[in-house]
Amino acid sequence: MDTQKFQKLFYAGPITSLCFHNDIILLSGQGPYFKVFYVPTGNLLYSHPIMEYWRIYRIVPVKFVKKEEITVEENKNNKTYYNSIIKEQRLLAIYGSKTIQIVNISIDYYKDKLELPRVSITLGSRLSPLRDWVHDVKWLYGYINNSTSTSTNSVDFVGSSITNPAELAIAFAHNFVEIYNIQNKTCVYSIQCEERCILYSARFFGDTLNELILASGTVFNQVHLWDVMKKNEFGDGVVFKKLIGHEGVIFGVNFSDDGKIISSVSDDRTIRVWKTDRNEKSNPLIFYGHMARVWDCQFLDNYLISISEDSTCRVWQNSIDLNVDDEASDVNCLACWEGHVGKSVWSLAIDPSRKIVATGGGDSEIRLWSLSSVTNNKIGMQFFFSERFTRDLDSDKDLIKIELPPVDSYAHLELQTMGKLKHLLRYSYVTKEWLSLYNSKELRNYTMMKVSNCGRVVCCGSINGKVFVISVNQEFQTIEKNLHQYKVFELFLEETEDPNILHVVSHAIHNEIYLLKLDLNDSEPRFEMLCKLSVPPQFQLMSLAFCPSYRLLICGSRESGLAIYNLNSPILSNTENSIKELSPIIYLKKTHGRQAVTSVAFRIDKLKSNEEEVLMIYTSGRDGGYIKYRLRGLSILNLKTNYSESTEKDPIIIEINKTKHCDDDLYEDTKDYNIDSDNSAKELQKKELVDGLILEQVYKVKITKGWLERVVFVEDELILLGFFRKRFFVYNEDKKYEMFSVACGGAHRMWHFKAKDKRMDKASFMFIRKENVYIYSRESSAINEGFNECNLQGNFHGRECRIVNYLSYPLDLDLGNNDQKPIMFATGAEDSVLRLFQYFPDKQEKNLVSLCSIKKHTSVIKSVEWSYGTELLLFSSGANEELRCWKVEVSLACNQPDAGSSAYPSVGVNCLEWSLCPAVSEIPETRIMDTSVCLINSFKGLHFIAAVYSDSVLRVWLFDEKKRNFFLIGDAKFHTRCILQVRHLVISAGENSKDGIILFTSATDGRIAIWDVSRPIYSYLDLYDKSNEAIDSLDLGEPVYYYQAHQSGINCLAIHPMSYYNSLYMIVAGGDDNAISIAYFEILWDTFRKEDDYNKIQLIIRPKYREIVKIEAAHGSSIQGIHVLNDTKILSTALDQRLNLWEIDFYSRDKIDKIDEVKYFVDKCDEVKYSKDEFDKRDEVKNEIDKRNEFKLIKSEFVDVCDPSSMNTLRISDNIVYITIVGIGIEIFKYEYIQKYTKV
Repeated sequence: MDTQKFQKLFYAGPITSLCFHNDIILLSGQGPYFKVFYVPTGNLLYSHPIMEYWRIYRIVPVKFVKKEEITVEENKNNKTYYNSIIKEQRLLAIYGSKTIQIVNISIDYYKDKLELPRVSITLGSRLSPLRDWVHDVKWLYGYINNSTSTSTNSVDFVGSSITNPAELAIAFAHNFVEIYNIQNKTCVYSIQCEERCILYSARFFGDTLNELILASGTVFNQVHLWDVMKKNEFGDGVVFKKLIGHEGVIFGVNFSDDGKIISSVSDDRTIRVWKTDRNEKSNPLIFYGHMARVWDCQFLDNYLISISEDSTCRVWQNSIDLNVDDEASDVNCLACWEGHVGKSVWSLAIDPSRKIVATGGGDSEIRLWSLSSVTNNKIGMQFFFSERFTRDLDSDKDLIKIELPPVDSYAHLELQTMGKLKHLLRYSYVTKEWLSLYNSKELRNYTMMKVSNCGRVVCCGSINGKVFVISVNQEFQTIEKNLHQYKVFELFLEETEDPNILHVVSHAIHNEIYLLKLDLNDSEPRFEMLCKLSVPPQFQLMSLAFCPSYRLLICGSRESGLAIYNLNSPILSNTENSIKELSPIIYLKKTHGRQAVTSVAFRIDKLKSNEEEVLMIYTSGRDGGYIKYRLRGLSILNLKTNYSESTEKDPIIIEINKTKHCDDDLYEDTKDYNIDSDNSAKELQKKELVDGLILEQVYKVKITKGWLERVVFVEDELILLGFFRKRFFVYNEDKKYEMFSVACGGAHRMWHFKAKDKRMDKASFMFIRKENVYIYSRESSAINEGFNECNLQGNFHGRECRIVNYLSYPLDLDLGNNDQKPIMFATGAEDSVLRLFQYFPDKQEKNLVSLCSIKKHTSVIKSVEWSYGTELLLFSSGANEELRCWKVEVSLACNQPDAGSSAYPSVGVNCLEWSLCPAVSEIPETRIMDTSVCLINSFKGLHFIAAVYSDSVLRVWLFDEKKRNFFLIGDAKFHTRCILQVRHLVISAGENSKDGIILFTSATDGRIAIWDVSRPIYSYLDLYDKSNEAIDSLDLGEPVYYYQAHQSGINCLAIHPMSYYNSLYMIVAGGDDNAISIAYFEILWDTFRKEDDYNKIQLIIRPKYREIVKIEAAHGSSIQGIHVLNDTKILSTALDQRLNLWEIDFYSRDKIDKIDEVKYFVDKCDEVKYSKDEFDKRDEVKNEIDKRNEFKLIKSEFVDVCDPSSMNTLRISDNIVYITIVGIGIEIFKYEYIQKYTKV
């Protein structure tokens, strides 16, 4: 007998529970999976679905840990070694839904060996099903010491004589409590609270039955405190205190360690801290700051740790015992940790030593945060001057500017008004003294100041246009230069390949921008002008970076422009004042919309395909985003040309990676900075690209709703700095999380940030507010934090994933002798993020790697489709009628997995935004529900995209890879409701004729329509080839056939060619009516016409069998995914979280001929009158047909993903298929078909 086998390979979903066993072991619940992590290294020690079908809601350990030390004997190289192993055992109560699972966890540590701990699990009693949903459990002890009765830390006991508690208190959703004996699984006590209401949360306090208190968070916005063992005359529990004040349901309650205060969180986005004293009536302390619903808040000494739907974790100062106001605002928030993506941080845990906070998000990620970064860091006002600088002041202190060199010089510089002079002061943290470096009347009323990265030089610009060059270490006399006629706006100091030569850029009124060279090689420095930078009108310089290797100067403006200068280019002379002028070789407009380009950075990289060296350019803007560009063709830059040469050269021809979008107006530069609209000129430029530079926009993403002020690299990691909601934040773009933030009151004109390492173990943020200098000092270390990596588990989408699609095209990679090909797929979700992943089937941990994450769509992504023409393309579409094309570059990663960890090669990906399809619908907010993409001409790079819209219109687009444009071929409207699905079918017509192109569409009206779009597509292509430009769209006509497949919407559609009959196709659909429908069609395409006569070709479609066969109750809810494995097997999944495997017995190879004969006889019976015996024979034949038409459910598996919305498959071999289901999370199955042969 053949065997059908499902195996669960991978699951990622919301982290619903976290619990520290000790400082180095973290327990987590993810769906039904119980996981154990080793915190110092981030290794996964154990993973198993111990709860089967139920999501783990909370893990509750006993207070006591059984601990013993044993000695084991080991033989190695004929020698005997003795190792000490510390064995810890602990009892856990893990609950979810109406089930409680008792677990005994055992952890073995090597005392003298650097090896990972070993974890083993023993399942104990299971209480299931209980009467109601469980909201909390509490272990009850017969007697416990007062010194430890309220502690949340585990207590270690050497030896194994400690007896585990036998009773468990359980709080239920309808506000009643039961006490269970876990050994015999019996309820020994039960009590109903006098307030009969539904709870959204509950939490026990007390370790013995007599002191047990329950805090009930009700749906009536109140928290009720009641004694479990005290009853009124009706036998109900008595509420001794009601905490009233919330304006929404209570999502979480928690007691402090001593039980004297309690926190509650609510739908009203507030945290409230109450005193639990039975007699005292006091107002709660209210904390505002979260931007969405708050899920939990825990006490930590004098702090509060909260998590929320806004995907943040916040640290607050708990000042309920202090004389403060009843309300605490966001300014009182000590830290706001943003690392999770999408929506909601669901779980929270604090380690016993109170140094680490762990959070689990809806994005399936587990993050670790250092509490020492909050408790050890501080903001202080730096405002102290020695007497000799302050005793003769004529006016109040007027603090103008502050600069801190990026080097570790233990000094900062300030400009201070003292009498009639402006002093430049240097303060040494070593000697604790101030030193006056320079003073001048010129700097009194206005000063622009910048410090070099090396910390040796400071430049000041005055209101009269003078520039001063001052030595910080007093190596040379101050240089004063009359440079401008008006005040200096900005100054920049950039290092060159020679550490003693600096480039100085000075910007004044009327766009006077001069480039100067400061040479410190001699005893007397030389400060000379090189040239004037020519800029477009209204170009106010705001940011700048210099690449010494290729002598490129990259400038960003306040008007969102980006200009690139080649310092090796010939410099044209200005006849009026003989000042040399340098024009940009590239100018981009509106790079960040209309917002300022706040910073520019660069890195030199190499293309993995051909080892070509490229310049990666990064810009940040006040639109809250950053952009990554790639400049190619650097080899043409003449590195030997110096500034004095002025030989004439042809201008460099540049192609800009142009994306047609209102906010991305990128264009080729001309002398007067106007856009060249002449098509012939553009075509000429493209032909000469072989000898020119190519600038490509690789990535663009919005990080914050505030301002992004700087992009920097710290130890090769990309760090973004910005301001949002009165806070300064530091964001790690490589690891996608906010490292820390500072409540500084908002954005500041004068500020400086310095970091010593990528972990921000030592960092400082300095800013000026109200003429005072504030310094935020951050000091921590990896040793003190107790972990190396901040994320234990990588993330998935933060909101519901709507689509998944495997890459089935072969990649052009040099894999050598490796037979394993990389497994990649693309996903789109409600969070509007397009992501690419690589899956490693043979890895034990971290086997799903995020390759790329792009947030360019404005709303939900409904469809992703791959296509391979001249390049690998990815099409994504969704809400707001957005259809985008991406060019995907795949190459082997530099760091390949170890031979023992995975046999699959690791890849790297660049995803370039290639094109945006224009919106054509007349209805606002039209959504693209689905797309189907097919390559028409691989040589020309032509693809057609069939797209179905929510306005019930089918539209077919042509995409030209070379022009990178979409062209509308035609549209048609047949369905009266929203179209949900579209599939294409290409029927081969041989060498002398064009292939047939058939479309299948399904809609919310339950109908499936079949379209022949061959004629309009080929007609359009003929006209397009002749005109080589966009032409008027055509009418797609009416469908050639349609039928009613379902009673309501059809969510999934599959077309399968039958293997034994070339013209027979099976159409399978799943709908909202919980049914699966199957229809068979003969689709014939005339292959004997000549190529020029394709307009005469006719499509013949006829049902092979008159009736549509349906499984009326295939699932318990709406079907979301259908896949045909072969002629007789179908996979389906639905909202009921089942993956079903069906066997069909319609047209097996050995029965097809007989059924055809029977069907022919039945058809004849309808035409000719037969005798009674012949009619009886006809009925027998019909019964024979009905017996053949059978569905059989041969396998069903529970899906851990909630609300499944899409399913996709990848065939690995003839009998192995990977099945991926996405929804709120992702799960990967392996389907294996094992055929057993009988010995003859």
